[in-house]
Amino acid sequence: MRNRAEDHGPDLITLGGLKVDANELGRLLETHDGVAEAACVGAPDGVHAYVVVAPDARATDILEADLKGLVRRDVGRAAVPQEIRFLSALPRNKSGAVVRRILRKVAAGDLANLGDAAQLADPAALDELLKKPATT
Repeated sequence: MRNRAEDHGPDLITLGGLKVDANELGRLLETHDGVAEAACVGAPDGVHAYVVVAPDARATDILEADLKGLVRRDVGRAAVPQEIRFLSALPRNKSGAVVRRILRKVAAGDLANLGDAAQLADPAALDELLKKPATT
């Protein structure tokens, strides 16, 4: 079974025959005490999760493993994120909605035509997202 994500619309991802709502995956991750907010998107290599850590928690390998385990238990192995990126904020438009189009492009490695950062509520969120994540 391939663990390749096929995108069926912006928020529905098919993984190894399992259809998963990316918004529901994000909400599942948000049930963890260490997560303030989360957004998930599909990419060619699977699900990518972007997580803002709760104020009293730290972004660690243990938190990442806990989040992957949570998805594995509640949804299934195919839905476990290939990558979890910890950010200080999710990219939002000026009306407050998460700009998932940017998250999908970054997850797919397509950094062209991300749009004008000035259209975001906090342009620094895009800068942080584009930085290469530290490897542990």
